[in-house]
Amino acid sequence: MISFSKKVKKELCLVNNKLKNCCGYSFIYGFMLCSSFVDGKRVIKILNSDAGESFLSVCSQLNIKSTYGYSYEKNRVSINADFFRSNGYLEIRKNVIKCQKCKESFLRGLFLAVGSVSDPEKSYRLELIFDNEELPEQITLMLNEIGIEPLRAKRNGKSLLYLRKSEAIEDFFANIGATSLAFDIMNSKINKELINNANRVTNCDAANINKALMASDKYNTVIIRLQEAGAISSLPEHLQEMAQKRIEFKELSFQELGKQFSPPISKSGVHHRLEKILDFYNEFKEKNII
Repeated sequence: MISFSKKVKKELCLVNNKLKNCCGYSFIYGFMLCSSFVDGKRVIKILNSDAGESFLSVCSQLNIKSTYGYSYEKNRVSINADFFRSNGYLEIRKNVIKCQKCKESFLRGLFLAVGSVSDPEKSYRLELIFDNEELPEQITLMLNEIGIEPLRAKRNGKSLLYLRKSEAIEDFFANIGATSLAFDIMNSKINKELINNANRVTNCDAANINKALMASDKYNTVIIRLQEAGAISSLPEHLQEMAQKRIEFKELSFQELGKQFSPPISKSGVHHRLEKILDFYNEFKEKNII
């Protein structure tokens, strides 16, 4: 079954169609910053084949003449390009990002190269994993400029930037030109909250029903024992009526039971009378009448 993160990357790759030249270079630059040395050659290791294809497609659109080493191993795509020999690819150069769409394209390339996101139905977490120490600091500053504050961590010797709030993840996707993904996460959060609220209401209702059943069972048990002992007739007339109504309408709540009297009595009135019956029962037990 395809993971949520892979679905997200597949959709992000569709955003790269018909990029302006400056945005295309920014997109590629996002990948370039995540490159590293392998066997003496600088390569990009991409865990998603759609992202690898998108990278090569944008290179083709821009007529970048390079020698591509394009190989697969355990779902990893390694891309080796001659233009990595150009200077400054390990720092963010402001002159590469020339418009707002360039920034979107750059961050999109960055996420496709080293990013992942969890299924919002289960949890909220977006990660960017880097090999070096300097790049996360620069990316943090860039994200801060658009109102996103990532958290920092280390894992297996690598530097990690991550977001764990749904609002921050929504903002991130909105700022890389993937508004539909941002809305998907919003909708998922709304649905999750609705389900949680419905569960809370159901649990609360169930607790109230159980409480009412336990209370009604206590009074029913007492009344039945008084009847079996022939002690009901010893109760005051209004309590005898209450005992009869409670047994006859044992499934009703106190409020509904009160409406069976003429004139009706309140919920607290029903509770008071049943408690008086309970008092008489305890008194009869002490005197060994029952």
